[in-house]
Parts: sequence; C-alpha cells; structure tokens
Amino acid sequence: MGLSKSSLAVVGVAFNFALPSPAAATTLVAQWNMDNTFGTTMTDSSGYGNDGTTYNIVTSGGGYIFDGATSKAVVPDSPTLNPGTADFSFGVQIQTDALPPAGTDYDLMRKGNNPTKGGEYKIELINVNGKAKATCLVKDSLRHSATIRGGGALNLADNQVHAITCTKTATSLSITIDSRAPATKAASIGSVTNSLPLLIGVKTVTSTENDPSGDWYKGTMRSASISIEP
Repeated sequence: MGLSKSSLAVVGVAFNFALPSPAAATTLVAQWNMDNTFGTTMTDSSGYGNDGTTYNIVTSGGGYIFDGATSKAVVPDSPTLNPGTADFSFGVQIQTDALPPAGTDYDLMRKGNNPTKGGEYKIELINVNGKAKATCLVKDSLRHSATIRGGGALNLADNQVHAITCTKTATSLSITIDSRAPATKAASIGSVTNSLPLLIGVKTVTSTENDPSGDWYKGTMRSASISIEP
C-alpha cells in the first residue's frame, strides 16, 4: 500500500464501545467518530485526511441520524481506502429500531458496487425472517467474492448500540458482532481497488429520494472505520 503512517487500529471509540480489531497490527486509515453537532463535514480523525460530506443527516453528539430516504455520507476515493491485496477490516457502530422492509436491505458502508471494475466491499443490514442481520461482502477485481452473515439469533434492529466489523485476510472473511466470537469462512479474494467514493447509508451516489433500491439506512450511526495491514 505504501502508507506513510502507522498505528495500531483502534476503532469505534464513541461511547467507549470499541469495535473489535484484527489480530495483526494494522494501520487505521479512516476513523469517522460522527460526534460533530454542526456542519456537513464528516471528519476523519485517523490522520489520513479521508473526510467526507454529509447530506440530510441530523448531527448530534450521539451520532449521525439517517432518515431512511435522503441521508447519506460520501467520502471521495483515496488510495488509502483501496486495500489492494492487503488484509483489511472495516466496521460501523449502529443503533436502530427500523427493520429493513422485506426484500430490501440497508447499506451501512460500501465502496464499489456489483458492476464496478476493481471489486468492492460493503456491510449491509438485511431482513431475515423479521430480524435485522448484518452481512459482509468482499469482491475482487476478478469478481471472486465472499459473503458472510453474523450475530446468530440476535436482532440488530433492537434500538441498542451494536458494533459490526468485517475482516478480510488472504484466506478468509469474518464478521464480528459486538463481543461475540467472529463467524469466519474460508475465502480466497484477490485485489480490491476501485475508483468510486466510499458511501455510508446508501447504495449509490445517484440513488434517488425514497427509492427503496437505494438501500437507504434508517437509524443512528455512531462511528465507522477502516484499517489496513501494512
């Protein structure tokens, strides 16, 4: 990756509710604490300058409130948000009591989409038999992909704060919910690099208001982060 800085990954610091970090030392390349109470800049505190812009988000000290129809945050493409072949993790802290409608999902964080050259990675909240479940997906430039769901019987739309972390290594993809043991599956995923912005709360930059295909998130997000192994 050629990153110029190095630190240990410490993610999801809001409210002392830490997202799990990968076992190996990693470089925190984006940390959005979402604790500003004014303005439209989603500040990256990692030191890598991956600031984003918020749209129709209510800001408060407790996190960003997404309305499920128009709210989103957009972070411009950056080399530090493209892991290439490196191991990496990405995660969010959410709090919602809104279950995605049947047949739809909420996009919590994503960079790239299905037809994107170079691959993609994302976290989604989906409706599984009336319960909200988290799913991680990573796809490489050759369209090899892996998907994993976590949380067991837990319903993530219970209005409690939940941490969701996805971790991709050279041989696996895992998902960790809160302090639960991670769910892991074997996976061989190659390079993940694309030129699209990173999105929070929506599927595409061009998704239109109230269109369910935009996968608009409804609820509060308290933080989000990305870490890459040097």
